[in-house]
Amino acid sequence: MTGSGGSALIYIPPAVDPATVFGGRTLLDRALALAAAAGLQPQLIDCSAGRPLPSSAGPTTLRPGAPLVAAEGLVLLLRCDVGCVAGALRDLAAGVSGEAVAYDDAGRVALVRTTVAALGAVVPPDLEAAAHGLTVAPRPGWLGSRRIVALDAVTTPAGRKRAETDLLNALDNPRDGIVDRVLNRHLSRPLSRALLSLPVTPNQITIAALLLAFVAAAALAQPGIATPVLGALLLQLTAVLDCVDGEIARAKVLETEWGEWLDITSDTFIHVATFLGIAVHAWPELGSETAKWLGGVFAFGGLASFVVVTRAEKTEQRWQRSGGWQGRLLATLLATLTTRDSSVLVLLVAAAGLQAPFLVAAAFAAQLFWVGALLLHTSAMRGARVSPRR
Repeated sequence: MTGSGGSALIYIPPAVDPATVFGGRTLLDRALALAAAAGLQPQLIDCSAGRPLPSSAGPTTLRPGAPLVAAEGLVLLLRCDVGCVAGALRDLAAGVSGEAVAYDDAGRVALVRTTVAALGAVVPPDLEAAAHGLTVAPRPGWLGSRRIVALDAVTTPAGRKRAETDLLNALDNPRDGIVDRVLNRHLSRPLSRALLSLPVTPNQITIAALLLAFVAAAALAQPGIATPVLGALLLQLTAVLDCVDGEIARAKVLETEWGEWLDITSDTFIHVATFLGIAVHAWPELGSETAKWLGGVFAFGGLASFVVVTRAEKTEQRWQRSGGWQGRLLATLLATLTTRDSSVLVLLVAAAGLQAPFLVAAAFAAQLFWVGALLLHTSAMRGARVSPRR
């Protein structure tokens, strides 16, 4: 029963209907998706004998006291009526912060990390029994920076709204910039909560943001001040939607490698389209040939940055092990590229009519970025290979 990453025992308490919908998914589907995202093999633990489960349940249902097949291995226990993001289970499984037990905001044991051997190879009656003697997270309702929300009240509209709001409010990205914290997240969260119950996927939102960015780029290319400013405002809206797709993905447990790749690719095309629009606007001031050349230089830098950043993010766990200044500086550069603060800068440039000097600076800065990131990544990877032998 144990997958490559261990097992997840998903408890269905007697008073909980696993078919209850929260954030666009049933409680049972959400719990199964959390287990899968953490690389765990799920087993359902039904604490109410004789209750029929939804046909989508999938895994074999066990009862408390039933034997666990494996003789050893990681086991995570979770209640199906708990709301969290997949990162919380991944952190718990990896022992990132050292705690083995997390409580939800209602004061109940919600997540437990243990082993088959510690459980005596038997399914415990409840999470409280499994948590006995283990290290507890210091704050109820949190596991490190991850929110743990009780979903026992989601059967009422008010309870569901409160739980969705609590979960979304904890979905900040560690790479958020100043504008994200001050503006974008305040606009994205209400929109995300409105979309949670609808059959809207994160990838659909990403594509919508990309299409809107093309419209914004066309507006930025127009002469004058008013239309480029409108384009910059539309670009700012794409930054809000970029927050929304990530919030929906984490809140609905729909994070995928394909979605991550699509998000990075979309961001790259948005950057390139934006500066090509600025290049067209700057033709009268710089001359057609110069504007084309600068736009092409930036486009090359943007695509080169995409390749370097994608490679760096795929190998992040490896190069961060180097512990050197190269890895720390590379992490800072990646955070700089992925921040959405540049959309406000485009707005200020459009309002001031400074597209031409901005284009010149951006074209050369793009080259410095990808070359610097490539050198830092190469050095950090070399350091990661050497450090284990020291």
